[in-house]
Amino acid sequence: MKRVLILFLLASGVLSFIAISLEGIPVQEPPAHSQKIKIFLDLAGESELISLAKEQLLEAFSKIENIDVVEEIGEGVSYVVSVVLVEARAGTDRQKTGNIAACIQYIDYFDNSILKSDVAVSNWERVDNLTENLIEHSQTGLHLFPKSDLENVASRVVSKFQTLFLEKEK
Repeated sequence: MKRVLILFLLASGVLSFIAISLEGIPVQEPPAHSQKIKIFLDLAGESELISLAKEQLLEAFSKIENIDVVEEIGEGVSYVVSVVLVEARAGTDRQKTGNIAACIQYIDYFDNSILKSDVAVSNWERVDNLTENLIEHSQTGLHLFPKSDLENVASRVVSKFQTLFLEKEK
């Protein structure tokens, strides 16, 4: 019986030592570049077109590993992709033509909810410059395409986004 107790105490001691040793090993955080980049996808226009475009754009963005598309601006949002869709109409009765005009803007997001009264006077110029830079560095494009080509346009939107922003993140 003594041997069993001694073996049990030895095994408990060894296991305790191993557990304490493992607690001392630092946990490595994943590298910053592996974290997902949050993009706010802002869609406006005719509701039928929005639902079609949203589906296509979400699918196109999902093909990029480190992108997380959100539907509201919140903490951690880095970029805004804003898309306005309108279906062309023709004639006196304003019949839909099946062609779509899309205005797409890519914005390096800056939270402009800061008011001048909240910022020391000496810092306001810097905040104002950041806002001005945001406007200057926004990329806007107008696309005209048939309604049946929405998937191709969505992939071009994502490709342009990658060119503008993701390549500079590397």
